Amino acid sequence: MCSFCRMAVSQPRYAAEIVDRDDNVYKFDDIGCMVRFLKKYRPPGAAMFVRDYTGAGWINAPEALYVRAESIPSPMGGHTIALKQRPAAEEQARRFQGTVLSWEKL
Repeated sequence: MCSFCRMAVSQPRYAAEIVDRDDNVYKFDDIGCMVRFLKKYRPPGAAMFVRDYTGAGWINAPEALYVRAESIPSPMGGHTIALKQRPAAEEQARRFQGTVLSWEKL
């Protein structure tokens, strides 16, 4: 269940996760939910992860590239996907007519 909106995490390609220094795990069904959670709460010593949209596993959130586009059908309307490689991010940005962003720009 998402730690922000309480929806089931049913679409792994949009999932995100935070693990704090006390090993508390916060799961999210949408990258946007994690971003909104972090604006309200800043778990100390947190490690943040996002799922690669293409299925390449988990990525350290600050190292990922993000594509944001209104046409991305993410569960809670975050309209954002994460990718590990720049060529894949650029391809998805063209596909969804979106923008490639870094973690700092989310």
